[in-house]
Amino acid sequence: MSQVDEAELSVGPKAIDAYSRLSYTMWFALAEFVDNSTQSRLNYGNLVDEVLRDEGRPLTVSIIHDRPNKTIEIADNSIGMSKEDLIASLRIANPTADSKGRSKYGMGMKTAACWIGRYWEVTTCELGSGEEWTAVVNVDAIANHGAKVPLTVRQVSRNEHYTRIKISGLRRVIQKRSEDTIKEYLGSMYMFDLRPAEDGATALKLTYNGEEVVPPSESDWDTDPSGILMHRPLPLFEVDGKKVTGWIGVLRKGGRKYGGFSIFQNQRQIQGFPDAWKPSVIFGGVDHEGANNLIAQRLTGVLLLDGFGVSHTKDKVLFEGNEEEALERFLVDETRAYAAYAKSRRGGSRGAKWSKEQIRDLVKDMQSEFLSSEIKDALNNASLPPIEVIEANNLQQRKALTKADEVARLDILPDLLVIVSLKETSPYEPHVTFAPGAEPNVIHVIINGLHPYYQTLELSSTLGS
Repeated sequence: MSQVDEAELSVGPKAIDAYSRLSYTMWFALAEFVDNSTQSRLNYGNLVDEVLRDEGRPLTVSIIHDRPNKTIEIADNSIGMSKEDLIASLRIANPTADSKGRSKYGMGMKTAACWIGRYWEVTTCELGSGEEWTAVVNVDAIANHGAKVPLTVRQVSRNEHYTRIKISGLRRVIQKRSEDTIKEYLGSMYMFDLRPAEDGATALKLTYNGEEVVPPSESDWDTDPSGILMHRPLPLFEVDGKKVTGWIGVLRKGGRKYGGFSIFQNQRQIQGFPDAWKPSVIFGGVDHEGANNLIAQRLTGVLLLDGFGVSHTKDKVLFEGNEEEALERFLVDETRAYAAYAKSRRGGSRGAKWSKEQIRDLVKDMQSEFLSSEIKDALNNASLPPIEVIEANNLQQRKALTKADEVARLDILPDLLVIVSLKETSPYEPHVTFAPGAEPNVIHVIINGLHPYYQTLELSSTLGS
């Protein structure tokens, strides 16, 4: 007779040191603390809102990066925590009754704090308790030397309520130039909280080093020829019991960072502006980055997900089974007309769009100049960068070109070929791009057929007719 034993699967204390290797970015790590602050407000119904209204201030989350002292502090004026709540919050992957919505996994504060720094402390006071509790975490001491987390208490006013998290021994350096990026991402991630409601009140005031974080500007939607706004809600979509709602639209003036779908769950952005989800079946390109075309620049939307899994760092949706494929099929059908309109040239007084035949005629007239002795001498004496550098710099442009874009090939020298292509990129991109060496011994001349420059030229005189 065989014997059945049991073993307990447990996680050792060294796990917290391993959190430093998670694939966070600074803005998603800081968002873990904002998630906790905003979710605590939601967990208590109207209580927090009523208290803050009486105090004449909104829910406020402040992020302070003290560069000289190399610390980061995140503070809020939400409900605060009791001693029991604080102890529970220090248990990893052990959701409590308050672990729901944006904080349902019970891990964000610990993983983000350990990723950012080697030491961190939580100081908190629950509304009405009159007690301020502080927990101090030394990551190395706990992970490698069996240390515990000391708790201290002091008496404060019963009217106080807050939580402050101070992180030191920073593992990551926040460059000055990165701070605008952090604010831009956070503004997009919490745009539903940061935008005023109909009564003018905002659910959240978020600051970084004293400067208020703002949501993205309201979109400037294009209109069709009849004047109808190119913006509409999406019908409800369900897959495996999970729901998707939202809206789509076409921007009047776009850009790569403005196109694509911003994905939200619990009204918190998982992926989106300025790095939105761009499935290739709609936006072209590879790896969901989208091609550099008008669809990827002007077609945009917001997807509100309910019930989908997300990555540990909350920066990616983890689709299961055929969920992603089903959602992409739904979006292809819903955006077909908008995608076609987005890639069309806007009307106006710019004149007719140039055709490939007209470009070919223009290149033919220019051919004598390309083949002149002066051009050949200049090219023979030119010093080009190493091919490795050229290929790296022009890989993106080379991938974007297709055989259908090509309008002419000019053999300038025995070992130099000029390929002229017409690409409808955007009215806001350069009128011509030179990409030397995207392929060995080749120079690409990429003409942006949608640039206003070409619509302002007198075509007949340009072509010499």
